[in-house]
Amino acid sequence: MIYVHSLGRASRYYTQRTALVVDGAAISFKALHERVQNFAAALAANGFAAGDRLALLLPNSPEYIELVYACSWLGVTAVPINARLSATEIDRVLAAEAYSTTSVATRAG
Repeated sequence: MIYVHSLGRASRYYTQRTALVVDGAAISFKALHERVQNFAAALAANGFAAGDRLALLLPNSPEYIELVYACSWLGVTAVPINARLSATEIDRVLAAEAYSTTSVATRAG
């Protein structure tokens, strides 16, 4: 499990070290862990559970990393979709897979 072996360990042993830098601001492993925990709680509150699949259509961003770890935390399979695909190609990818829920996430700002 990605979460158990990397972020969980880093948040315990390297609490204040920089995990990500976003627009020049550092995010510590502790803060990243808390953000992932919040994402996992939100996913669970929206009905996602172990064995479900969540399609991710996001650019390389902190939210993408947070969602991948949150999915791992819950046992949800993160299915990344290339953000460079056209709308038609994205529709085909989603239609070819059996998703019980479709979620759209965008990065604000």
